[in-house]
Amino acid sequence: MMMVVMMWAVALGAPAQDSPTRADEADLTPEKILVEMSRVYGGCRSYRDTGNVMTATLTDGGRAGSERPFTTAFVRPDRFRFQFTDPGLGERSSRYVVWTDGTEVRSWWDAKPGLRHPATLQEALGIAAGISGGSSVRIPGLLLPRDVGQGAPLVGAERIEDGVDRAVRCFRIKGKSRRTPYTLTLGGRTLTVQDESVTLWIDRATFLLRMVEEAKTFDSYRSESTTTYTPELNVEIPAAQLDFNVPEGP
Repeated sequence: MMMVVMMWAVALGAPAQDSPTRADEADLTPEKILVEMSRVYGGCRSYRDTGNVMTATLTDGGRAGSERPFTTAFVRPDRFRFQFTDPGLGERSSRYVVWTDGTEVRSWWDAKPGLRHPATLQEALGIAAGISGGSSVRIPGLLLPRDVGQGAPLVGAERIEDGVDRAVRCFRIKGKSRRTPYTLTLGGRTLTVQDESVTLWIDRATFLLRMVEEAKTFDSYRSESTTTYTPELNVEIPAAQLDFNVPEGP
């Protein structure tokens, strides 16, 4: 029977610590690794990253790809900013920004210009989940599980051979984001995911997520994506990185 790893529950009950427990034991289970990752994010004082989602769509007619860079800045308890950029075609590049300070939540999307005030941070980030390749919800969900929801659960999690990402040794945990088949909304379309595979690359020393590899099989095509993170934990976040920093007119 496959098990869903509910990391958010552990994160809520775990005390904050300045540094994660070092893990050198070869017999660590995938559940223990994911729980420790959840504890690290849920207890940090601050976090920031830069990253990129590289996606490829594969059909009988060939392969098409895209890249979507993103940034995250967070200071506990409630200073947060996320931005991803959709390069589009030619001059159609657009940004999607989500910002919160206390109880105020704002968002901005160049593709549909205008300042918005979503009711919750979860709503603001969820709108971008599909078009951002999941980057809008994965790390924010680990940082703020009460406000955003669980960040990176896996169904049927299994530990596979460790790997090296940019000279950093990583645990690799493989599973699915949910039981298949399931429906997925992308750009106003509802699609059925017949099967999928998700592999998390987690820094062995810090338990920070460094890479996510995903493969999905739809009815008429397949998609592959690789999300890379350059994370920093408990660092000083300049105020400018937490500014909304978009036009604030209607």
